[in-house]
Amino acid sequence: KWLDGLNTVLVDMTNKGKKNNGIVCYVLYKILVDVYANSNYEVMSNALKVLESAKLEFYRKIMAPYEEKKMMENGNIPLLKKRKEK
Repeated sequence: KWLDGLNTVLVDMTNKGKKNNGIVCYVLYKILVDVYANSNYEVMSNALKVLESAKLEFYRKIMAPYEEKKMMENGNIPLLKKRKEK
């Protein structure tokens, strides 16, 4: 719940991700700097681990189900036929 205010502002400022995505990038960057910077390598590398984990979680929970839904609606993409060797 404590993030709801920030999320609402970001959704509005970016028109639900359709414009001004640099704002989201800056917010993420600023959070990483405030939490992880000015420390040792191990702690700073945790920032990359957090970003990668968030990326994978977004893909798993949001993107993959969307792709599955669209595949069911539109059919799977046909595989390219192998080129015949001459």
